[in-house]
Amino acid sequence: MSDNNEKSSSGNLGLFKPPKNEKIPTAIIRQIRTAIMQGKLVPGQALPNEKELIKEFNVSKHTLREALRTLEWLGLITIKLGAGGGPVVREIDFDNAREYFTSFLHFQRVSRADLYEMRKLTEPYIARRVAETLTEETLSSLEKIHENCRLILESGQSLVGAEAEILFHVCLAKHTNNSILWMLMDFVNNILADLKTEIKPGMDFSYNVLAAHQRIIDAIKARDPDAAEQAMKDHIYEVASELDTLVENRQKKLAASKA
Repeated sequence: MSDNNEKSSSGNLGLFKPPKNEKIPTAIIRQIRTAIMQGKLVPGQALPNEKELIKEFNVSKHTLREALRTLEWLGLITIKLGAGGGPVVREIDFDNAREYFTSFLHFQRVSRADLYEMRKLTEPYIARRVAETLTEETLSSLEKIHENCRLILESGQSLVGAEAEILFHVCLAKHTNNSILWMLMDFVNNILADLKTEIKPGMDFSYNVLAAHQRIIDAIKARDPDAAEQAMKDHIYEVASELDTLVENRQKKLAASKA
């Protein structure tokens, strides 16, 4: 029996098949993951109990538990302990998805140019879209984040690496109601923040960022998609140019010191 917060696992028998021509734990993971992605298993639904799963997959207890631990690590299930416990399907939240996505792209050696290209392709559209569909909730969120950025600067701190500066761009993406754009912009702007922290631009850079954000907000608030798109485009190109100049100057100084 499942508790009141879980959906019944009845009717799942026959959903899975014994693995063939594939590593057994991998096959179990793939079948359960596929069932979840296809909606055959939904968040809150308990999987068949251990004995039933062992029978369906025709595997040992050790092999099944190995596969279930991996699924739990992936965030696809949670394993409840105690009487009436067992694997229960869970919904992958944004933080978990971000961790997997970031881990993958970390090993792809994403370059500064890659980040710029992604921003140029997506963020002007995002600003346009938000201007077209602006709500009071979105405007309030943007203005609160912008005010936090202003307070950071007034306290004498740089916006470089500041969470509020990253959130400005992520908030815009989130309010397009497109989860793919939201995920991409969260990744791109967090990686860019790391890059800026490494390059260490001066305070003038932060003041320029704040001014650019204000122009973007003004265009969005005026519900002017063309102006919002252009303001974001100008901002992205300006940031890219300033960072590239700083990197080039650093490389020249390093080369001169070795001459």
